[in-house]
Amino acid sequence: MSTTSNGPGLNLAASTLKCTTLLDPAALAAFTVPDGIPRIPLKLQVAGRTLTVSLNAKSLRKVVATIREAGSDGVVCVLQGKLIGDQIEEAGLSAMPKTPKPAAAIGQPSQQEAVP
Repeated sequence: MSTTSNGPGLNLAASTLKCTTLLDPAALAAFTVPDGIPRIPLKLQVAGRTLTVSLNAKSLRKVVATIREAGSDGVVCVLQGKLIGDQIEEAGLSAMPKTPKPAAAIGQPSQQEAVP
């Protein structure tokens, strides 16, 4: 086991760091994706840093359509990729509809309990 300046510990190396973050659906829904452009540049502010991302325009169009269909309160927008310096490489964007909580989870009896 190697040691660090703070005491015993492991020193490991990784080739990349995968990052995942949630984006504001309302901000994405306000964006108009121009036709004929394969990639859209995006700047993301995180903890005093500006990260750059290049998104596939088709996936951004799908995300915007999903947000408009379900409403900005009805989806979660997830950006994933490999963090290399101040860039997120191989970035992917998705919008997942939120599912309502089951009735039993919010204090109502389930269908099995309601049947005599």
